[in-house]
Amino acid sequence: MKPLRSPRRLRRAAFTAAALALSLIVTGCTSTTAVDPEAEETSDPVVGGVITVASGNDPRPQSVLAGNQANWSWALNVFETLTIFNEKSVPEPLLASEWAVSEDGLSMDITLRDDVTFHSGRTMTAEDVKFTFETSLDPVYGSQLSWVAKEFASIDVVSDTELAITFTRPLPNVFDYFELTPIIDSESVAGLADGSEVVGTGPFVWDAWSPGTSLSLVRNDDYWGEKSYLDGIEVVTIADPTAMVNAVRSGRTQYAIGVSGVDIAAFKDDPQYEVIQTTGSVYPLGMNTEIAPFDNVEVRQAVNFAIDRERIIDQVFGGSAEISTQFWTPSAPGYDPSLNEAYPYDPDKATEMLKEAGAAGASFEISVIPFPANISAAEIVRNNLEEVGLKPTVKVVELVDFLAKQTDQDLGPMFMLLHGLGFSPATLLNGFPSLRPTNPSKFQSAEYDELRATVQAASTDEMADATQAIASYITEQAWSLPLVYAPGEVVTSPKLQGEQPSARAYVDFKSAYLEE
Repeated sequence: MKPLRSPRRLRRAAFTAAALALSLIVTGCTSTTAVDPEAEETSDPVVGGVITVASGNDPRPQSVLAGNQANWSWALNVFETLTIFNEKSVPEPLLASEWAVSEDGLSMDITLRDDVTFHSGRTMTAEDVKFTFETSLDPVYGSQLSWVAKEFASIDVVSDTELAITFTRPLPNVFDYFELTPIIDSESVAGLADGSEVVGTGPFVWDAWSPGTSLSLVRNDDYWGEKSYLDGIEVVTIADPTAMVNAVRSGRTQYAIGVSGVDIAAFKDDPQYEVIQTTGSVYPLGMNTEIAPFDNVEVRQAVNFAIDRERIIDQVFGGSAEISTQFWTPSAPGYDPSLNEAYPYDPDKATEMLKEAGAAGASFEISVIPFPANISAAEIVRNNLEEVGLKPTVKVVELVDFLAKQTDQDLGPMFMLLHGLGFSPATLLNGFPSLRPTNPSKFQSAEYDELRATVQAASTDEMADATQAIASYITEQAWSLPLVYAPGEVVTSPKLQGEQPSARAYVDFKSAYLEE
């Protein structure tokens, strides 16, 4: 197996400022620590030891196919995918050893490694890949990219290590689907629901889970590739922001996911820690267009004029976010910075628009996913909307219920979502709940369908114009618009080396170790 490169060593290599900026655009993973390029000295990897990872969210094994933020800390270490994007967003082999796409783009032949076993000891075969792809279509598992698998006209198992997939149309974003779809074990899939059996092929084995408290992973000594240096990983759930900071400063944890934006700022100025930026997220505010007064586009626009996004950036993210009304990263083709200025904070204008629309005094709930940043941002939104004459209340919905209601288009009149970035606009238009045809805002229009189809069919040369056109339409109609874009940020100990955040903010500890 080809040795994996240490991202920490890459971050400590001789990056110029221009190269660092480029890595932000291409990989979504950078360090905010200033490093002397002449000071590159790292010790040899140390075998043994257990690291502690702190996460603000409890693991959700039942959502392993969903790309859920709660699983960023562990899933890529227990499960593996057919392919994985490298730092240039080019797919590289993982469980698949090779593949070939037909000239017309309507079929794909995949060859698998022949030496991969599940943690149960059973050999992984093409039947398991077929089972995984078919299982991802089940709404119970919440796959954000199940729409890609719906375009598989057939999945034929040719042999234990070969399968052939026929597409209903060319699928240039099939590798996005592979990246987000870990291969699961058909014999233990029922155990994902309660975490009683979580069986993958990865370098670590799911050992013990105490929901709401901790998860233990141990090294897979029968792993098909190079064995991990670490003996194990402890994932501790710490929802309280103060407790999270204390865990980092006390040395209890070496990798912290979910440190609040306000607290992150202090760690950036402390040379004892390193803050790493991973692929970011957008925080959309959605409105149900079938429920008054949000069936009126002018009311939806008024709501956006009423929101003080700068206050959210300062108070929720500690200044480390930026205003955005677009659902993709600034590096995406056709990203239009001017659209982010479409709704400046203007409570007087919002008040007048609401009065003219007859919406003043309207009462409604804002349903919120139970993540600290979302809850804090929702409280600011509530306060802003009260100031312009509306009467909102914030309702925090448990994650499982929130995701089910999101799928069922049943989140109520207003809601705050969270969407992680990392894929192309063509993929996100179907992957993001806010944008797909069955969006929780229940927004539909012939013009939107046409703009979506144009993006899906666009060539590389046409993509920028197509993306810009649909972003402009989404901003105008405002059924769901990001309030801010915030980079993912994790705090690490300088003793931890070799961890690798993926294009989707999952972290891979396969090559990680603790310096002595």
